[in-house]
Amino acid sequence: MFLGALNAEEKKAFLQIAHHFAWSNDDFSDAQKEVIATYCLEMQIEDIDYKADQFDLKATLGVFKQKEHQKIVLLETMALAMADRLTHLEALHEGERAVLDTMIQSFGLKPNLARIYADWTKAMLVLTDQGKNLIAL
Repeated sequence: MFLGALNAEEKKAFLQIAHHFAWSNDDFSDAQKEVIATYCLEMQIEDIDYKADQFDLKATLGVFKQKEHQKIVLLETMALAMADRLTHLEALHEGERAVLDTMIQSFGLKPNLARIYADWTKAMLVLTDQGKNLIAL
């Protein structure tokens, strides 16, 4: 929804982060694949070839200098976190939680921001489902 505000380098970095997050629990779900495909459409770029053994989360997070862009990355990552219809952040796999914690710390954001973003994302997912159902009527 907000990824269009990122520059080309940030878009590729975001996709790397998204893939890293999705694989951090060793289960890249179909729902997560769908979210990443949506990210690519929104940013109008091809998906990246993620290589876990060559990925450095902290270095990649360093690409995002503007506070607004850092918040976009966290907010959009929440869509991936909630893609499997979790009801709260505490239900995240420890690998996913570690990625979010590193993001929050690296960006110098308040930890409660993740909860607020997760709540907003859950509401948006419900609205998206309702929209799909309306179209199917």
